[in-house]
Amino acid sequence: VCRAQEKAGQQLGSFVVLSGGNHSSLGEQLDPSEPPPTPDFCRGYFDVMGQWDPPFNCSSGEFIFCCGTCGFRFCCKFKKTRLDQSTCTNYETPLWMNTGKPPSRIDDPLHDPTRDKTNLIVYIICGVVAVMVLVGIFTKLGLEKAHRPQREHMS
Repeated sequence: VCRAQEKAGQQLGSFVVLSGGNHSSLGEQLDPSEPPPTPDFCRGYFDVMGQWDPPFNCSSGEFIFCCGTCGFRFCCKFKKTRLDQSTCTNYETPLWMNTGKPPSRIDDPLHDPTRDKTNLIVYIICGVVAVMVLVGIFTKLGLEKAHRPQREHMS
């Protein structure tokens, strides 16, 4: 362990001691007298697909600022990239998702559902086809049984 005094530019063997290294990677000055910033709260919002993303706290280690865009939010390290959530307008259901009520059904006085024979015709055709298939199957079974050679009973 080196116990040399930290003076700017002082060389210790092959090491150079630098002072004033209390800056973040984006050049933000951290004031030691200032309390650490409190974690941000990312508000819930509707994303670009219209899905609701619930609110969340940015309190995971260094990632304490709510960053990103109004449609995609995440926690980040640097205050400079913080999202100003007050400028976002996607907190209410998007208008394009409001499909509204279906149009009310207007009863046609000329249309009488009791006189509609469309379904009846379909049922009749399906019934006739089913009966024909059954007749064909039983006819084939009967013909096969009739053409089998007779077995003689042995006593």
